[in-house]
Amino acid sequence: MFNASVLESITDINLLTDMLRAEFSLEDWDAMVHIADKLHHSIKELYEEDQLRQAKGQPRVDTRRLKRSIAFYFGYAMVMKGIALQKMGDYAAARDCIEKYTELGWIYGLDEEGQADVAHFRMFARANTYVLDLLEGKMDTLPEYVQFIHQSEEELLPGTITILEAAIKYDYNVDWALKEFEPTLDSLDGEYETEANIRYYIDHLYLMALYNLKNGKYSNALNIVLKALRMSDKLKDDTGFKKINALFISFSEHASKEQLNEYNVLNKTILERVLKDEKGIMYDGSSFVSAR
Repeated sequence: MFNASVLESITDINLLTDMLRAEFSLEDWDAMVHIADKLHHSIKELYEEDQLRQAKGQPRVDTRRLKRSIAFYFGYAMVMKGIALQKMGDYAAARDCIEKYTELGWIYGLDEEGQADVAHFRMFARANTYVLDLLEGKMDTLPEYVQFIHQSEEELLPGTITILEAAIKYDYNVDWALKEFEPTLDSLDGEYETEANIRYYIDHLYLMALYNLKNGKYSNALNIVLKALRMSDKLKDDTGFKKINALFISFSEHASKEQLNEYNVLNKTILERVLKDEKGIMYDGSSFVSAR
């Protein structure tokens, strides 16, 4: 549970970065804004102190404890804050964040890693500008964004999410765009190393299901929901599982017997696994029985 008062006492820049990733996986947008501001303030203080010491001919600030370049922390703080604001619907404030990481070349003394981070965030700025354009209903930018996604592999999942969000919000048909990415999306198996990538993977399935439901394609949608339930359980993504499970239940009247059976089998398997370590109780498929 996020605690603003505790946040004020945290000075470890790497820890703040990890906290941002964790809150993103939990979809706690308000917490992300506070942590991003703290991270930005902390890296700014460190950088300014280093510049002041150099100007006075004093020993530089020891930055060896940082896992990444200073440019990375400046950019990451604003990227994550911008994403949170975007999710909260404050697109103007999100654009302000984009401006702050569009060009980080002003940071003095960047090494090769730092320069690479500057270029990386410049790409993020371009991508997230497309995102905000689409979420504001500027669907004429979609073909250009699709081409951008083709050129940037890491933009595939977040880009697909944006396209689906805009399509759902503005009742726009994006079948042609989804078809272009279909082969690559179908090849994804959900084996991701980071919480952020898991969040993107599950969310793209959730939104794909919503898009199909909104277009009356119930069978397709529920098949996607079932896949999303299996994968969110496999990847231990409780945040995704909750909302996807609610989606299936809400539209279960459209489910076929096969889909209902698959759903019941999945939940039975989960319950059996949860009870596996419980002493003195077993689940026989319909009721609890004593285990002796």
